[in-house]
Amino acid sequence: MEYSFIVDPEKMVSEVFRRTMVAAGVDFEILKDGTIKLPEDLSNEKLESISKELKDFGVKIQTNDNRDLVEEIKIYIKKMVYDGNIRNVKISELLSNKLGFSYPYLSNLFSSKTFTSIENFYILVRIEKVKELVLLENASLSEIAHDLNFSSVPHLSNQFKKVTGLTITQYLKFRKK
Repeated sequence: MEYSFIVDPEKMVSEVFRRTMVAAGVDFEILKDGTIKLPEDLSNEKLESISKELKDFGVKIQTNDNRDLVEEIKIYIKKMVYDGNIRNVKISELLSNKLGFSYPYLSNLFSSKTFTSIENFYILVRIEKVKELVLLENASLSEIAHDLNFSSVPHLSNQFKKVTGLTITQYLKFRKK
């Protein structure tokens, strides 16, 4: 049977996942789309036990019966941003292709459950990444804007101020105090 293991990219869980599966004596195969293939004969009790073990580490087991598309959207967007895979991409196409539903359906579902749009969530995640990068001082604002798919530094700055209420300079001064 094929299960989706939804992993929060902000948590380091790959080693925990592997250890948990080995300790449970469960063989698994990671497929190209990131899903995990488990043996057909895995008991519900063992699956529930594994699920409980992994829950604290941000891993969620999903079947088609209990699929949480909103959570999948959030995690996929975070993964894209934190992996740096967002240059010149259309989020609507990526989500539709990855999740197998039309973008209008996903957008309506997301908005109805979170009271914000997918686009707003995408901006929030990118701004969180900007906060991390400006604190590291390893990259210029031009590089950050380019890497996080903002059209320009002024666009990045405007989005940052809109989300945080602070300019990037004010944010840096605040964080350094």
